[in-house]
Amino acid sequence: MSPVIVDDTDGMSIPEGAILTNKSARYLFAEKIGQGGYGAVYKVQLDPSDNREYAMKIEKKLERREHSKLNMEVHILKLMGNKPDDKTHFVKMFDRGKKSKFFFIVMTLVGESLLDLKRRRSPAVFTPSTGIRVAKQCVEAIEELHSVGFIHRDIKPGNYAIGLYPRHTRIFILDFGIARRFTNDKSEVKAPRVRVAFKGTVRYAPLSCHRTKECGPKDDCESWIYMVVDCCNPDGIFWRRESDRDKVCEAKEEGRTLKGKEKLFKEMAVCEWSKMLDYVDNLEYQDKVDYAYLYKMIEEAGKGVKADLSQPYDWETPDDKSGTEDLSHSTGTGTPGSSGISRVKSSTTSVHKK
Repeated sequence: MSPVIVDDTDGMSIPEGAILTNKSARYLFAEKIGQGGYGAVYKVQLDPSDNREYAMKIEKKLERREHSKLNMEVHILKLMGNKPDDKTHFVKMFDRGKKSKFFFIVMTLVGESLLDLKRRRSPAVFTPSTGIRVAKQCVEAIEELHSVGFIHRDIKPGNYAIGLYPRHTRIFILDFGIARRFTNDKSEVKAPRVRVAFKGTVRYAPLSCHRTKECGPKDDCESWIYMVVDCCNPDGIFWRRESDRDKVCEAKEEGRTLKGKEKLFKEMAVCEWSKMLDYVDNLEYQDKVDYAYLYKMIEEAGKGVKADLSQPYDWETPDDKSGTEDLSHSTGTGTPGSSGISRVKSSTTSVHKK
């Protein structure tokens, strides 16, 4: 029986064993690993196989959308493509193309997202030794992105994932669908727009976003702080059950008070994380972030909570290779968080209310 060729479908419900053709390559679909409103992510192999597995991210063409959101992803991954695997927090892009009804890119397959990894724990937070290293790797990824003139604008646990074994201790940043270039061709910071629509995820969005102001590098760092709190504070981020944007904004402003910081950074080295929040708050849109200062404060926070950085990550056990199962021969990274599309909701939507 001949395999199903999916070149003329919309790409949203591709069965196992189907084939997609692209110029000099053919891809065999193994399984769907993520689905969103306008896209899907599949685990694929080359046909004939090169004994590797890849992630294919598909975006359905929409009449009301002139340009593919994957364009930004392609542009950023191309910029990062020459970095050695052990020196980057970005996946590799291997191929891209378009069909009559969808666009697609083929990239490194990743492991579970930080969101899924923390949800597997009880309580749903990382230990101090893991939390400190997660914080450092995640801000390293942000620094990499900022170094080429882009901000992410949707920093959150679901947009980071670990690599597949044996790279399961490296964290990768994903999903650049709403990323924005903040510099021009001369590497000068662009003038801020007067008013900007809300973009991102309500829980982690920076105050600038709530206030309809242009976001810059500092705002990714503010979202990163909220993300770390969500991953490390045993009580969780204290506005986590609120979805109203205005009320979330008020809660974030409360987090700047003395009592608010004690609640926000509970069991996280309150002094050090408060200093980082104050530092980010004092930056302006156009300012460069002093990442060396953040790394120093992360190190101090680790000392404050007596984090033993020689311990395995929380997801490492002798017989658990982070859900990789038979994928140890793979190129690198994939799962619900794969390439930023979850099993429940697409990260391509501009606003998430969580």
